[in-house]
Amino acid sequence: MKIEKEWTTKAGLKATVIATDMGHRCGYVSVPNDHPWHGKTYDEAALDVHGGLTYAGMRDDLWWFGYDCAHFGDARDPELMREELKAIMSAFSADKGEIRSLDFCVNECESMAWQLKEKA
Repeated sequence: MKIEKEWTTKAGLKATVIATDMGHRCGYVSVPNDHPWHGKTYDEAALDVHGGLTYAGMRDDLWWFGYDCAHFGDARDPELMREELKAIMSAFSADKGEIRSLDFCVNECESMAWQLKEKA
């Protein structure tokens, strides 16, 4: 895994997009300790984000909510994959979905941040 982008969203919350070795991106947005959703599970947090929330947890003294781009209809980005995985994955699956770009994930994080800010 590698961090593709870390920034402060327009809503003032920290965000991160991570690229996985399997070729998918994941996006995360944090809330501070005094946010009413701090400590909520991803099942308890009703946010409209690509594929739905798939993560909630503590990191760096902040509570993070996250989603991934590894759902039906999401294709792997071969540029993100480790070389040894490219051959293995191509032999077992044909990605016919859409590659979710860094820009796509940044926009999803920005949207999630505004939703979280409205809940504060």
